[in-house]
Amino acid sequence: MAVYLKRYLLAVLLGTMALAVFQPAEAVAQTTGKRISVSFKDKPLASILDFVGRQGDYEVTYTDDVRNDTLTVTISFENVDALQAVQSLLAKTAFAYNVDGKKINVYRMEQDKETAFTLKGLVKDKDGQGVSFATVQIKGTTQGTTTDLDGRFTMKVDNQEGNVTISSVGFDTKTVKYDARRELSVLLPSAEKMLGEVSVIAYGKRNTREQVGAIGSVNAEDLQKVPSPSLENLLQGRIAGVDVTNLSGSPGGGGSKVTIRGFNSLNQQGVNDGTPLYVVDGVPVANDPQNMGGINALAGLDPSSIESVQVLKDAASASLYGSRAGNGVILITTKKGKAGRNEIQVNVSQSMSWLPATPKQTIGKAERDIALMLAKKYRTAHYDAATDRIVLPNDYGDTWGWGDDLDGGMDYLWRNGNVMTGDRKISPIMQDSLNTFYNNRTNWWKYGFRLGRVTKADVQLAGGTENMRYMANAGVYDETGIMINSNFRRYSLLTNLDFKLSTKLDVFVRLNMAYTNQSAGSGGRVQGLTFDPKQTPSVLPGKGSTAEREAVKQLRDVDQTNSNYNLRLNGGFNYSPIKGLRITSTASIDHYFTRIYIFRPSYLMYDNLSEARGSNAAMTNLQTENIATYNVPLPQEHKLELMAGVTYNYDLMQTIGGWAKGGPTNQVKYVGEGWPSLLKDISGQAKPAKDFTSNKEDQAMLSFLGRAAYGYKKKYLGEFSVRRDGSSVFGSNVRWGTFPSVGLGWAFSEERFMKKLWWLSFAKLRASWGRSGQKFQEPYLALGVLSETDVFDGNAGLIPAQMSNPHLTWEKSDQYDLGLDLQVLDYRLKFKLDYYYKYSSNLLMQKYLPGNFFYTDKVWDNISAISNEGIEFEMQADLIRSKDLNLSVGLNVSHNRNLFRKTHNGEDLNDKVLGRPVYGIYTFQDEGIVKDESEIPYHYSQTGARLPLYFGNPNYPLRVGGRKIKDQNMDGKIDNSDLYYAGSTLPTAYGGINGHLDWKGFNVDVLFSYVLGRKVMNMVQNSAFSFNKTVNPLMGHFRANEYWSKDNPNAKKPALEFADPGYLGHFDGNVDSNIENISFLRLKQLVLGYTLPATWFKSKFIKSVNVYLSGENLFMLTNYSGLDPEVIDPYTGKDDGSQYPLNRKLTLGINVKF
Repeated sequence: MAVYLKRYLLAVLLGTMALAVFQPAEAVAQTTGKRISVSFKDKPLASILDFVGRQGDYEVTYTDDVRNDTLTVTISFENVDALQAVQSLLAKTAFAYNVDGKKINVYRMEQDKETAFTLKGLVKDKDGQGVSFATVQIKGTTQGTTTDLDGRFTMKVDNQEGNVTISSVGFDTKTVKYDARRELSVLLPSAEKMLGEVSVIAYGKRNTREQVGAIGSVNAEDLQKVPSPSLENLLQGRIAGVDVTNLSGSPGGGGSKVTIRGFNSLNQQGVNDGTPLYVVDGVPVANDPQNMGGINALAGLDPSSIESVQVLKDAASASLYGSRAGNGVILITTKKGKAGRNEIQVNVSQSMSWLPATPKQTIGKAERDIALMLAKKYRTAHYDAATDRIVLPNDYGDTWGWGDDLDGGMDYLWRNGNVMTGDRKISPIMQDSLNTFYNNRTNWWKYGFRLGRVTKADVQLAGGTENMRYMANAGVYDETGIMINSNFRRYSLLTNLDFKLSTKLDVFVRLNMAYTNQSAGSGGRVQGLTFDPKQTPSVLPGKGSTAEREAVKQLRDVDQTNSNYNLRLNGGFNYSPIKGLRITSTASIDHYFTRIYIFRPSYLMYDNLSEARGSNAAMTNLQTENIATYNVPLPQEHKLELMAGVTYNYDLMQTIGGWAKGGPTNQVKYVGEGWPSLLKDISGQAKPAKDFTSNKEDQAMLSFLGRAAYGYKKKYLGEFSVRRDGSSVFGSNVRWGTFPSVGLGWAFSEERFMKKLWWLSFAKLRASWGRSGQKFQEPYLALGVLSETDVFDGNAGLIPAQMSNPHLTWEKSDQYDLGLDLQVLDYRLKFKLDYYYKYSSNLLMQKYLPGNFFYTDKVWDNISAISNEGIEFEMQADLIRSKDLNLSVGLNVSHNRNLFRKTHNGEDLNDKVLGRPVYGIYTFQDEGIVKDESEIPYHYSQTGARLPLYFGNPNYPLRVGGRKIKDQNMDGKIDNSDLYYAGSTLPTAYGGINGHLDWKGFNVDVLFSYVLGRKVMNMVQNSAFSFNKTVNPLMGHFRANEYWSKDNPNAKKPALEFADPGYLGHFDGNVDSNIENISFLRLKQLVLGYTLPATWFKSKFIKSVNVYLSGENLFMLTNYSGLDPEVIDPYTGKDDGSQYPLNRKLTLGINVKF
């Protein structure tokens, strides 16, 4: 941590020095039309005025006082006219100007003139802070002065009453009347760029200039330009520290995995999968993909109805959500109506999507030739118990004698006169090379996929009066996936109503209803391929053939539908009994009802019996919140906000499901009459043909929370918060958890000694510490669960299926954050830099019990820990900022270092290593090809026999030409116990690059996402999973000289005779020599739009029309040898070719406002 902190502080120091020292002496002026873009360093005032005058827009004259003044100026102009340039140039000087037609006169303000009256005053901003170096000038004269550091001024005036004009860079110019007998106080309104933005925080709102936590935000407009079923996918590449991995391109958006500042939990058996907390309009969103059939809980929320998205990354900003904030918090605020602005908005778009590419394959005649070659080479040894030795067959007499299928190692071509019959004979696909039926080059990937489409439409009505505001959004999203029989449809309605009943009381109602339906969905978080394109020979004919029907029957003939109904209702009131006090009370319900149904015909089942499965799940979350916020009345330079509240949550889960087998025909897909109650298994014993289960779970949580936020002159900021949660899932003695946080901020740009840095617009240092928590999702994990056991002595009994642990308690995360916010050059360049360290302890992990205690050998306990440490950087630059042309670019980059810190006994786990990242690649270690018998390791069996290293069982011994796998536990055999940690699956860095261009109604938006330095394993290459004697497409380019033989002893790949699934690590891809260190840059989004000129619409009914063309995943640059590195599982890092690929999409849309 100390090393990271030193690097961080050094980066801050060097960055500040670079901005202060390395300023350009003078740039080449760009004067397109009558605009000026130029920089000067240490130039006399008169020289700069001469340059401005030469641009031909205004004639610039000045007095001798100006000409002879020794003042030198360093300044930059960016796309300004002559008048704006002069105004900016003369700010903070003793000179003023007036305009006479096209002539600008510059002169020194008269400050020492003897007059009878003295005017004193104070110029301040909206928060009561003094405005330094503001120009104060008597209107129509040359008399004036500038304010001091506190915003105060004194000057002589000719008249007792008159008008005075005040101006300052970053503020709007204002003219007011004065009376010299009274001190003048002027409130100077800030220009929009000076105000900062008001963003949503935990239980409130805060100006971004006053925030002390690490909070990221997304522009709502960026979420609406690309049709997407869910919000998560739209967050990719937009916020530093937020890693969005698309594990599947399936319709419905269920394949997006979001992590904020690294993995914070072990995720054993899904107890805590690291998903952040989503809060929509103050309502926590239930997110249980397993019980929702893989449908994303956020899929019911139309992105077009979202007003803002804030991501609370550090504990100081998120800890008020207590035990639910351990993985970060994402706050989603939907749109509201605005008084006096009645508007109807219609958005319609149509998209086409397709499979970008198919994997490398060897197909056609080469596929058959390779299969024949493999069959000739194929040999399987066996262990002879009589002689206690391994037998390597050299002829037919050395075979097992266990049947024709095993004799000779199942060598189709090595029969020595023994004729095979039926299914045992050589496959006609391999032998009948003259038959045109077996001479095709069919790419079965293309038969499982199609041209997809997305139709999206929504209508939004918004408006209201001072006493009532409304917003309603109704939409439909209909997606036909690129994989056959994969579809998704959503109907949604969102309404927001706000009523102002009096000056002290207003009430509100938020309603979101949605219905979603997904075909060919998954039962879990991520949907993969539901058919395997590698399992059908490419030499078979394609379209219209029996082979086609067989190849895609898993897609076409399985009827699987997941549907979800969601109702989210939130209502409450705001009451202000006295000035500064606001009491908010809300009640909400978030209800999901999910129905899953699957039917598989008999010819797809191993027992030739059709099967129907169905389940219904109802999830209900009830919440009440009562929050009081008080802005304490203090002098203007002080600001103190106090907040206290209490919340209550109740979660209920109810499921009912069942299955049945053996329907009368495959046309009867729903269970009813004709479905048997009993069936006989292979042994003839009667077994139930139907099963029915139900389940009910509930849990509750009571919370108390409070916050105090203090600011002095908007320079010194402090915030303290605390939350105390009590949950029913824990034992009574450990039920309560306390989660405090503290944050400090220093806006050092507002200090007097920083005012001389003209290029510095705003700068703030932030530091925070906080503790957040995480409770497990299972409500009875600490209490233990009983299950029914087999019948004993005629009676059924119960046994502990899961041991109780009444001491099980909260997972905790302590997080430290140090940040810098920097804005320079009139707010054109904005930087954010954050360093964080998070230590998550008391993490849930199963530990082994001594012996077998009541049929269970494990118990859950709070005994592990993880750390996350990283740096985040964001930059946004407004390169051009004018009326007709605006150009901005942005960049964010994140680095996270994740480590597994602690176990219950200080030892490594089977799939996790202490001192290494939590998730890594666990595989076999490749020690090269055995070239000589002497290289084969031997060991002695229990009987004393000397055996070579073998794979799984003695029937697969290592021999010359095979791959030597390191025997990690030195037990003489290679199995899963020999898997080792081969590297982290986490990238070195990740982030996004964005750009935006506006020009006379045209707009261009571009977004790139990238990953640098991630280790993945391409298990598909080298014909993994299909590289054996059967005829199948080979997933790669086959080159015979790459494989070991006596004539090719230096080859890097094993001999072809080892192409057997029993030889682990040979041709299954599961070996560390297949690991690649990859990076990629993906064009995530490109939008081209045009807003039609308003003059085209004479009718006042139409306000604006915008047409746009957008593209997603248009191209990717990568060094990965496989298909798509993004969809690889981040938990394992292994590409097994089973992922639903990301599609490429083009969208044409129109947005009309009335």
